[in-house]
Amino acid sequence: MMNRIAKVFSLFSGQALLLVCLVQPFRGFAQTSAELPRPAPVVTSASGQAQKPAEQSAYKFTIHSDLVLLDVVVRDAKGKLVTGLSRDDFSIEEGGIAQKINSFEATVPPSKTGSRIPRIDSTEELDRSEPEAPVTIVVLDELTTRFEDEYFARYSLQKYLGTQGEVLNQPVMLVARSMDRTMVLCDYTTSKKKVLEALNRHLAGNDWRNQNPSFSREHVGAAFASLIEVAKATQGHPGHKNVVWIGRGFTALQWDHLPQDQADAIQETVAKCVELLREARVTLYAIDPAGVTVDAGTIDQNGVVLIDDPFSGAVNFDSMVRATGGQSMHGRNDVDRLVGDAVAGGETFYTLSYRPSWPDSNDPGKFRKIKVIVKGGELTATSRLGYYPGVAAGSSFPDAQAKAGEAETFDLASACSGLMVFDGVPLTVSRQDPEPGQIHISFPASAVGLDLNDGKLKGDVTLITLSYDRTGKLLAKDGRVVSLHLSPLPPGQAEDRKIQIASALNPQLPIARVRLVIRSNSNGKIGADNLFLVDPRTLKDPATGLKMQK
Repeated sequence: MMNRIAKVFSLFSGQALLLVCLVQPFRGFAQTSAELPRPAPVVTSASGQAQKPAEQSAYKFTIHSDLVLLDVVVRDAKGKLVTGLSRDDFSIEEGGIAQKINSFEATVPPSKTGSRIPRIDSTEELDRSEPEAPVTIVVLDELTTRFEDEYFARYSLQKYLGTQGEVLNQPVMLVARSMDRTMVLCDYTTSKKKVLEALNRHLAGNDWRNQNPSFSREHVGAAFASLIEVAKATQGHPGHKNVVWIGRGFTALQWDHLPQDQADAIQETVAKCVELLREARVTLYAIDPAGVTVDAGTIDQNGVVLIDDPFSGAVNFDSMVRATGGQSMHGRNDVDRLVGDAVAGGETFYTLSYRPSWPDSNDPGKFRKIKVIVKGGELTATSRLGYYPGVAAGSSFPDAQAKAGEAETFDLASACSGLMVFDGVPLTVSRQDPEPGQIHISFPASAVGLDLNDGKLKGDVTLITLSYDRTGKLLAKDGRVVSLHLSPLPPGQAEDRKIQIASALNPQLPIARVRLVIRSNSNGKIGADNLFLVDPRTLKDPATGLKMQK
């Protein structure tokens, strides 16, 4: 564990951080050693009763759930969204075999139901007051998009926002994706004004590597790193997430053009990314402001993509989009309308679930095709194309322990960079007098997946604290493993205890921002948040998106 933390610290060098998810096909990373202290946590219950720490428990990595959840968008022959359908209007097939629908729910925006539109201004507010609300994450892709197209995309987004009310129908997060990092320009908010202000503050990137074919693999690695980061960061919010990716994404990689070991490693990354996006309820929409056309796949008379495996011969950004149930949209003259169509698909949808009728052990590494059928020949149902059961169960690939180590390294490294709030483990961060040199972090004990062992609830979390100055220079770093040891609860009592940990700051350093990351070593969930010691609008930190890294 200590070596993995040291490895995370060694990855703060730009591109290397983003390519750790593709480490085998692309490059290796230097590993160093470090001795880091182990603090004793304070664990309290609602009554304030303290618990004692315990020894480290084994690392486990699993994201499996046998319940398949589908968010389905239905449109008529003219492309308009269809509401008012019932469970009996749908049927589901997996691998051509009919499945029993376990649950059904229809979601429509508050503006159409007359309900109150919630006012949200942060991830914390979203998870506290509207935990089931669908959200939209707009990603400005600066990886391969031409500089002039980036400006057109920004203009189109401003034009779309100009048609919306001052309070948006759903919370929106604005993100920019460069070669080196994901920049959160605006955390979840329903304020149109805040989104526009964040968009205007950010300068579009003009990285010379964007159009250089020599960096094509780095483009792919950065895009996948961003998708995985979004999935891990938002997994604590159970509501549906619509990711609207404005840009070109990446070009196709043909499996038969790559050495076998590279193809295998990239295919494995694709499978992991698809499953993480599924678990996080993410639907991906791609809008190319340059209007480049691509192969939309084989389409039947109802507009349904006829394909058994979207990654059978190659992987491109459009295949990732189709796999999640989204759409690729092209046509630069109406990008603002395309943004509106993508957002609307995340506001009006049906949620269905089923339990597969055949076990995961049957071809666990094979992509399982899902088909959602809606009654009436004029209606088209769009949902994710399928999933990889073996990846979710953690059994499809060899050397599971090594893969778990790679996953942990990437999780920590991606959570340490940038400003995105990770809510898999919801954090409450405070700095109180008379101890201004101490940061207090608390989180629910229920979020970290403690296991009953020898009559105690046990588990480990990894805590990383990073301190930056106003320009984004890393001033100090600290990483440690914290062992948790709680008394079991009486039968029937819900887990309501909070775990509290303190982390020290060096008062001699000109610290402007502190990044705090907690990762459960039991269930792999991550919490990450920022503590600003100065007004964040005054920072010239690349992570804020106010100044691009040269």
